[in-house]
Amino acid sequence: MPDCYITIPKPVVDERSSFTATSYFRSGDAGSAPTTAHYRIDCLTTRTTLVDWTSLSPAESISISVTSNTNRMISNGNRYEKKQITIASDKGETDETRDVVTWKVRNTRGFTG
Repeated sequence: MPDCYITIPKPVVDERSSFTATSYFRSGDAGSAPTTAHYRIDCLTTRTTLVDWTSLSPAESISISVTSNTNRMISNGNRYEKKQITIASDKGETDETRDVVTWKVRNTRGFTG
């Protein structure tokens, strides 16, 4: 049962920016690929699911593209919106582990939707 850890490059990004989140799976001090891996992305500010549970190819390290569409403003009246990525190893099993990372998307008022 590997533990899951997520890294993102910055805690605040401009709207419609993209970046790569990286998930690392570890068992003790060693990398350890889970049997299954899944992720989802939500907007916590608007309580909107942006990417529902999606399967990933299991590996010790997995890169996930957080697209510009994911980092769009849901409500243009917000200065910032808080987004969250959740990654699960062995989702639905008794030994499932998860990690969660949040970031803010800054409204640059340059885009619609």
